[in-house]
Amino acid sequence: MTGDFVRCSRVLMLVACFSATSLPLVVAAPAAAKELASEQGVTGLVRDLSMMKSFNATFHQWVSDAQNHVLQEVTGTMWVQRPGLFRWDTNDPYPQQIISDGEVLWIYDLDLEQATKRKLDKQVGNTPALLLSGDPEKLAESFTVRASMYEETGEVRYDLIPKHKGALFELLRVHFRSGKIHDMFLRDNLGQTTRIEFETKAFNKPIDAKVFAFKPPKGVDVIEDM
Repeated sequence: MTGDFVRCSRVLMLVACFSATSLPLVVAAPAAAKELASEQGVTGLVRDLSMMKSFNATFHQWVSDAQNHVLQEVTGTMWVQRPGLFRWDTNDPYPQQIISDGEVLWIYDLDLEQATKRKLDKQVGNTPALLLSGDPEKLAESFTVRASMYEETGEVRYDLIPKHKGALFELLRVHFRSGKIHDMFLRDNLGQTTRIEFETKAFNKPIDAKVFAFKPPKGVDVIEDM
């Protein structure tokens, strides 16, 4: 696996994918699940996301190919805040920062000393990170939502299937535990899957605006892709 492949897959899963558990990699959950009606699924997801104004967590992330071979494993820290603010910092061996102030998206590869500046695509179907930082009320425009409730624990799993052609993924799964996002999963159009498990550090607490601001360090090459 080349370094370039790893970098591309990391950008894909963090910006063009926001995920949790591939079907063969599903995180253990209570056995008895009650599937909810479509309308309840949309209403429930909007409610759960609307309750989250800001979120800071560490994460552990795996990317696997269609045969479930792990291609990449990374850890890091993430922040999201409505409306439209998010940041993902991944650790070694490929340190990277992905930062958005709601208008501009920066992808900064620290080891390459290179930063790419892009206009943020505000279609959540193309940028699933906006699922957490964008407007929950618009979800029904982009997704068919299926929900399963685990009555013994109160856990809820939402499966989001894009309605529009051209989406970068086939399935986005979000698992809530105790009202907070516990893990996410994404399967892209090539069968590659991304799984992320979160450990919450702060929930609905103010985040310093500086977290979502980026100024390229001196000596860093800047590529503008606006």
